[in-house]
Amino acid sequence: MENDEIILMNKLREGDHHSFEHLFKSYYRMLTLFANRFVNDITIAQEITCDLFADVWEKRAQLEVTGSIKSYLFKMTQNRCLNYLKHKRIESLYVLYLQHQQDTSNQPADFEQAFNNKELAIEISAAIGSLPEQCRTVFKMSRYGNMKYKDIASQLGISQKTVERHMCIAFEKLRKLLKNSVNLINS
Repeated sequence: MENDEIILMNKLREGDHHSFEHLFKSYYRMLTLFANRFVNDITIAQEITCDLFADVWEKRAQLEVTGSIKSYLFKMTQNRCLNYLKHKRIESLYVLYLQHQQDTSNQPADFEQAFNNKELAIEISAAIGSLPEQCRTVFKMSRYGNMKYKDIASQLGISQKTVERHMCIAFEKLRKLLKNSVNLINS
């Protein structure tokens, strides 16, 4: 890390707003364009970049940058984009499952299909039931109640960022718990 970067990081750790503003103005546009390459949606890319800078500010005292600040920020952006894409994939699989469930709930073609659907529904229900209480509540309000994050936050008296984190946790845990069951969705 260069001398200027060391000074910038030290000031940032001390809570210097000007250092943070300099960091933001220097990298926001580049990081947003970089994120957009992954997510292919400029609005999502902007959200990812804003969340990244919000975390940098909130966790400034704990930041451990060993290389250049630029490399660190780009790696953080890449990781966040990959996490976003993983969560989108899980969300898509869940939507597919719901569509599949709706399509087959009228009259399953055969007993095996009906058994697989029921087994998958039980696994999904158990997976959702295993989530931490607040996380499960937020997930159900979002997915079953079709509520927006800001409405959930308002109703539960928590921040929208907390709702987003609960959803991220839920999708990550569901992805892990249902990894072996995904084949049933596609069959």
